[in-house]
Amino acid sequence: EIKQKHKLSTLAIAAIAGVEPSLVYWMEQGGALSRKDVEQILGRLSAATGEHYSLETVGGYWLRQEDQ
Repeated sequence: EIKQKHKLSTLAIAAIAGVEPSLVYWMEQGGALSRKDVEQILGRLSAATGEHYSLETVGGYWLRQEDQ
């Protein structure tokens, strides 16, 4: 998992992604997010870590039904 690999807290991921910590927490707990939010989080984590994270390369998240 990205969080453990890079030793990031929920707050750190939220700060990097430019989203509220509650959104990251919701994602971590299996809550569904919009495609836009997931892409933003993964895109900014990619830029910060130098790894490639995208909807195609990362699992463990849920998209809202209207975004699938």
